[in-house]
Amino acid sequence: MKKRFILHCAVSMLLCAALAVSASATELKVRGNLDVYGMWSTNLTDHNSDVSDADNYMTTQRMRTYFDYVASENLKAVLGLEIDNVWGDNWDNVGGDWGTDGKGNIEVKHAYMDFILPDTQINIKAGLQYVALPGIFGNPVFDDDAAALVVSAPVTDMLSLAAGYSRGVDGSYNTADAESKSPLAGDNKDDIDMAFIAAPLSINDFTLAPYFAYAWIGANTLGLEDDAKAWVLGANAALKITDPLSVAADLIYGDMSAGDFETAGWYAALAATYAFDEVSATLFTTYATGLDDTTGDQTYMPTLAPTGWGVSPYIGGVRAFSTTYDSFATDTLGVGSNGVGLWTAGIVLDNISFVDKLSHKLVLAYARGTSDKKTCDFTKEDSGFEAYVVNQYMIYENLAAINELGYFSGSSENMEDRNYDLDASYFATLGFSYKF
Repeated sequence: MKKRFILHCAVSMLLCAALAVSASATELKVRGNLDVYGMWSTNLTDHNSDVSDADNYMTTQRMRTYFDYVASENLKAVLGLEIDNVWGDNWDNVGGDWGTDGKGNIEVKHAYMDFILPDTQINIKAGLQYVALPGIFGNPVFDDDAAALVVSAPVTDMLSLAAGYSRGVDGSYNTADAESKSPLAGDNKDDIDMAFIAAPLSINDFTLAPYFAYAWIGANTLGLEDDAKAWVLGANAALKITDPLSVAADLIYGDMSAGDFETAGWYAALAATYAFDEVSATLFTTYATGLDDTTGDQTYMPTLAPTGWGVSPYIGGVRAFSTTYDSFATDTLGVGSNGVGLWTAGIVLDNISFVDKLSHKLVLAYARGTSDKKTCDFTKEDSGFEAYVVNQYMIYENLAAINELGYFSGSSENMEDRNYDLDASYFATLGFSYKF
């Protein structure tokens, strides 16, 4: 009995040692950010003074943490988690109230493997990851987290290739309990798939990234009567003219057909930046075709997952804080959150600094619809203006105190016809952002 006990202890110690060696072979790196801030607002999302806002003040926070499990310089796995809370809110058990013991608010943002094939320079990323086609303000066609396989490799010192595949919708399951998982179980034509290829080229101070993307859209996914196919051909270019002056441009054309219906349109963006000693000034404009008032084929560019596109908090949704609340104006208008059906122009004054550790940013943006009259809530007859200010003070190297001020005023003839005024909107925030 004593010998058996000693043998058991020895085996246990060897097993523990083996596990320790195995664990030490993988290095764990942690990175992420945590934002906590209060927001005061008026007409933030409805833009209607006749309807009282539910609450003019809220405190919200978002934490994103990424764990890199690094086996070597050629192999790692990445897990990204996100936790969103509104203080005092425990709706659906999210844990923002007293007790803070929510159980349903931890989201898996990323979960993918990242490795290089042996004796090559071919990189493979497989799993839930960030996928974006090139773009100045994010890409209006595809710019989002996605379940994807992406393969990339350099061809020469100047040219590289990247190809990817992503599944956006899979409505059925080949399992015995499929009906309990999906209302489309057993149906075919219930998937959305996208594939792309890009060829980034860099020559001295000039870069060019042409790309092509193709999507298969099942009739049982978006309520279509027929299967649909969509494709886009685009390019992003940037040129550093002199040391302080650079320009960038996007040009995209896209087409989608479903049975007898077809829509085709284009998007363009242009930005010029001049870096002065105490401020960086950027002039920009974007334009994309919108809806036609005919009953036949349409003239807008198809989009797939354009979450990352935006020029400002009200137009597309770009904030100093990472947040769950975006596109304060274009979401309400039902057009423009992806850049489609919109013309914008503006100026960005960034990196303004006269005092150590204190910097400022100013965005002035003008937007007008490009759709025909009566087709949507923001047409060629409608326009909007936004002013957005960010004041940031660096408390520590990775900790900033941030104040945002935002204003938007616009018009919508269709909303006015429904006795809905598009009144001015304001918001202000004050909080902290920690990047680690």
